[in-house]
Amino acid sequence: MKSPSALVSAIAAAAALAMAPQIVSAQQANYPSKPITMIVPFGPGGTSDIMARILAKHLSAALPATIVVENKAGAGGAIGMTQLKRSAADGYTVGLSVIGPEVLQPAIRKTGYTYQDFDHVCATYSVPLMMMVTEDSPFRSVSDVIAYAKENPGKLTYGSSGHGTLLHLAMEMLMDQAGATALHVPYKSSGEMVTDLMGKQIMVFNETPTVSKRYKLRPLAVFSDTRLAGYPDVPTIKEAGWSINASIWGGLIAPKGLPKEAMGALENACQTALKSDAYRADVEPLDTPAYYMDSQAFAAFAQDQFKMYGDLIKRLGLVEKQ
Repeated sequence: MKSPSALVSAIAAAAALAMAPQIVSAQQANYPSKPITMIVPFGPGGTSDIMARILAKHLSAALPATIVVENKAGAGGAIGMTQLKRSAADGYTVGLSVIGPEVLQPAIRKTGYTYQDFDHVCATYSVPLMMMVTEDSPFRSVSDVIAYAKENPGKLTYGSSGHGTLLHLAMEMLMDQAGATALHVPYKSSGEMVTDLMGKQIMVFNETPTVSKRYKLRPLAVFSDTRLAGYPDVPTIKEAGWSINASIWGGLIAPKGLPKEAMGALENACQTALKSDAYRADVEPLDTPAYYMDSQAFAAFAQDQFKMYGDLIKRLGLVEKQ
């Protein structure tokens, strides 16, 4: 028979054990109770960084909680995505998902993660790429770029935010269809690309209208079937004779296993933020309007994109040998 003191200890231990789930549940119900880190898998200055900071500002107001943006560039975004995957699935580390790091890089090389390693909270934007040059560039059209590439094999220099990113794939698809070649120069961020474009280290690159407007670059064409409302004078790639669609999309994701309470709070905050006049006022001048999908739709979309671009990457012979 247990002594009175031992019996009391046993009862106390059992009570503590029984209370543990309630304590955890209460902590989750109070989410968020501290600052949240948002990992951006690219350096500062590009579309991803710009859109992440706008999203962080409006999510902070909707939650409410402080959201700190942390740039983790490198390997076409795979470094930041890997850090996000390894973070605790507690809702206090989230990330900006972008097409390149989430679905393109894992189709090209072994990254140690796939889209299945993340919980998808919401999609927030989708915008077609533009081909752009400096204002004083001799290239006045896509036809000029292709003509130069054909006449000077391998001498047309173009930048991207990394090997296997959509910025890279869009140009490779164009060169493939045109029967031309160009020299790819990868960068860690769009900010670095702009610097070298201005310095004549590269001749052209594909990015979003956000970058074109911010840095006063001259767009040559948009990678979609229809012209953009904000750029009525910029022709589409299709008008130039090439069938290519390439849109940069992004959204909020988290490490797999996000608590139900955290997922609900983040998804609700995302919907509130994107439907607000304040958010629209921030993104529409950048020609990157809100594009909302809830968690289930965003997860299904990522799966479809992984399959589609995975097949394309194989066809173009861009899968790296292990």
